[in-house]
Amino acid sequence: MKLNGAVISLLASTALAAQPNPPTWPSSFSVFTPATPADEILAKVSDAYAENGGSPNDGFCNNGQFSDSRFGFFFAPGSYDTDVPVGFYTSVYGGGVSPEDTVFTGARGVYAEQGCADFQVGALDTFWRSAENFHTTSSYPWEVGTGMTWAVSQAAPLRNVKVDNDLLFFQYIPASCCAAGFASGGYGSGLSVGGDVAFGSQQQFFVRNSEAASFSDTVWNGVFSGVSNAPASSPGSANTTSTTVVEETPLIAEKPYITSDATASKFTLQVPPVVANAAGINEPSGNVEVDFENVYVSDPDTDTADTLNAALSAGLHLVISPGIYTLSAPLVVEKENQVLLGLGLATLICPPSGNACIQVADVSGARVAGVLLQAGKYSTAAMLQVGTPGGGFKGDPENPAVLTDVFARVGGPDTGVGPVGSMVSVDMGNVIIDNTWLWRADHTDGGGGDDALVKGGDNACKNGLVVNGDSVFAYGLAAEHTTESNVVWNGDDGTVFFYQAEIMYDWTDGDWPHSCYELGEGVTGHEARGVGCYSYFRDSAGASCETGFDSKGGVAEGRVVFENAVSVYLNGEGGGIRNVVDSDGLAVDADVAVARD
Repeated sequence: MKLNGAVISLLASTALAAQPNPPTWPSSFSVFTPATPADEILAKVSDAYAENGGSPNDGFCNNGQFSDSRFGFFFAPGSYDTDVPVGFYTSVYGGGVSPEDTVFTGARGVYAEQGCADFQVGALDTFWRSAENFHTTSSYPWEVGTGMTWAVSQAAPLRNVKVDNDLLFFQYIPASCCAAGFASGGYGSGLSVGGDVAFGSQQQFFVRNSEAASFSDTVWNGVFSGVSNAPASSPGSANTTSTTVVEETPLIAEKPYITSDATASKFTLQVPPVVANAAGINEPSGNVEVDFENVYVSDPDTDTADTLNAALSAGLHLVISPGIYTLSAPLVVEKENQVLLGLGLATLICPPSGNACIQVADVSGARVAGVLLQAGKYSTAAMLQVGTPGGGFKGDPENPAVLTDVFARVGGPDTGVGPVGSMVSVDMGNVIIDNTWLWRADHTDGGGGDDALVKGGDNACKNGLVVNGDSVFAYGLAAEHTTESNVVWNGDDGTVFFYQAEIMYDWTDGDWPHSCYELGEGVTGHEARGVGCYSYFRDSAGASCETGFDSKGGVAEGRVVFENAVSVYLNGEGGGIRNVVDSDGLAVDADVAVARD
């Protein structure tokens, strides 16, 4: 059901002149048409993958994990007989209104391989990439099925893709005699799969508003919302997966995206409507279409925060081209229904003033999507600030603000960053969060070697997400390694479908006095389904945690629902988690690896 407020009049440029259409794209964003020679496409794609990729069979292991290069590949409507491997900081976009408009007929088509031939590493670090809005006919015979492989972990969404055959979210490593490489994903939405969706070794996965002939099980936690032919719901046990099925997604808006004609001579920004009680794939029939005359396209080599804010202040929508932007001031989304859309994992480094990378003003209908927020070496209160702290803006339930594929990290390329209060702070009501990974880095450039491990509370960040507004929805939420509770939820009537968290690895002082997920005192209503808290106390034999999910008594009083909550002991020197929710559930430790509430 589309809401009455979903089809809205978006903004037109006022103070700035009409923007060019087609825009002038920077070199980091490649536009292909069916007339583009195949060898030209192959050369650009291969160069990007050589810098930011690598497969299990060619000696690479997460090559380019902290690269400075960003790539976006846009394929105008038509057919392409080519393979497109997707590495770090790379996004592939079909250019039609619907996935069927752009078809990949290559043997592998668009694919992502796990980044390491060691099955215990596998795809665990295969982050920061995306693929959206196309049809693949791939019939490649992978070791685990025939079709498209997308073997990834967090911050690697697959959106609005039609797959004729199987869709494989994991891989075997032939060199290890058929061991499935570990994987810690992930997120998919708008998927239409003719064969099986195989999760295999995926520890957890979230699928929203999709359909397939069949779905296999994840290892610990699979969550399906608005999915046709979803597997049966099951709470699982200590040694089996938990499957959580919600028949309808209560409130959602799909990610904004860009389209063009077949010759890429005219571009349009597509803004999907807000939909209530969504079951099955959300079709694009209700999209608002915005001519690129009303869209400012950034250039990472020349644009500054002042330039980008001038465009936003003038009422233009903002498309941030692939690149790294060191901001001197926050980008302020200040108009109702304004869109800020990043391409190719566009990366924003927070300003030294202590302000956020992005501030969303007290307005309804704002959309922020497709960005990677990065902390700098200074104090930052929040990296993304939604609403005015303490302002009490309630938002609009028929026209909520929407955050889609918004990722944040504290550390990674560097150590000694921060301190950061929260990566994302939501201080207004009626907000939708659709797929986010909020990561305090546990390792830095150099991979998993001891010299690259983050220790002693370095890269300080208290919380991943703090929610102070009411009626906030989160789908596909992940937050890891923060120095205090990963998520703090103070608003009423919150809804979370799928949550994955890891306690900080480098705690050394006995009981960790926090939890993976903490509700505020007196929260009057909260619903969390398919949620997991994992421990790996790497650096101290005396470390442990009392509870993974702290409802402040809300569960016992009937104000709060936790369905299919799980604790997992990953590994480590220390103990594990003594309770799943509040004081309920078995403990997890070196003897009992998985416990459920």
